[in-house]
Amino acid sequence: MQQRRASEVVRAQLIELIETGHYAVNDRLPSEAELAQSFSVSRSVIREALYSLNALGLTRSHAGKGTFVASAHLSSRLLMGRYLPAQLGEIRRALEVPSARLAAERRTAADLKKLRLLVQRFGATPEASKRIEIDADLHLGIAAATRNPLFELLVGDLRQVLQDQALTLSKIEGRAQQADAEHQRIIEAIEAGDGAAAAAAMEAHLDSVAALSEDGASARKSRRAR
Repeated sequence: MQQRRASEVVRAQLIELIETGHYAVNDRLPSEAELAQSFSVSRSVIREALYSLNALGLTRSHAGKGTFVASAHLSSRLLMGRYLPAQLGEIRRALEVPSARLAAERRTAADLKKLRLLVQRFGATPEASKRIEIDADLHLGIAAATRNPLFELLVGDLRQVLQDQALTLSKIEGRAQQADAEHQRIIEAIEAGDGAAAAAAMEAHLDSVAALSEDGASARKSRRAR
C-alpha cells in the first residue's frame, strides 16, 4: 500500500511537470535511477509510476533508450488509459450515493472528526497533486463511515482512477473551490445524520463531475479541430 501511494504521488508530480512544459513532447525523462534519487523513492516506485504514465498516453518507453514524453496532455477520453468518464460515473453513483446515505446514518464521532479534517485540508491545499490525494481520502473516509467494509474496499479499489479524474478536472479554473463547496454540503449532511440529504449532496457532486468531464472533453476536442 505504501508503494502504491508513493507511486501515485510521483505519477501526479510527473504529470504536472509534463503538462506545465518542464518536460516537452519528445523530451527524454531522467533515468529510473535519477528519478528515484530526485523523488527519494525506490526504483520500483518509479517503474510503477512510469507504467501508469505510459498507460495514460503521456509517455512511451523504448527498451535501451528510456522513456520519452509522447503528449503534453492527458487523454480527453480515457482514464488510466482504459476507462471512459461515463463508465466511472455509473460506478461512482452505484457506490457513493448509497455510501453517503449510510455514512449519515452510521457515522461515529471519530468518523466525523476525520471527515471534517479532510475537508479543511482540501480547502487549504493549493497544490493539485496533493489536493487530489486528499479528495480520494475524503471519498474513502465516507465509505469507511458506512461501517460496511465492502464499501471501503470497493471505493478503495477505484482510488487511482478517481485521482486520474480529479487531476483532469483540477485544470479547470475554479474547480477546486466548487469541489470544496460540494464536499462541505456532503459532510454537513452526514454530520446532521440526514441520509437523504447526504445522498442528494453526493449525487449533485457527481452530476457536477460528469458535466465538467463532458465540457472539458468537448473543449479539448474543439481546440484540436482548430
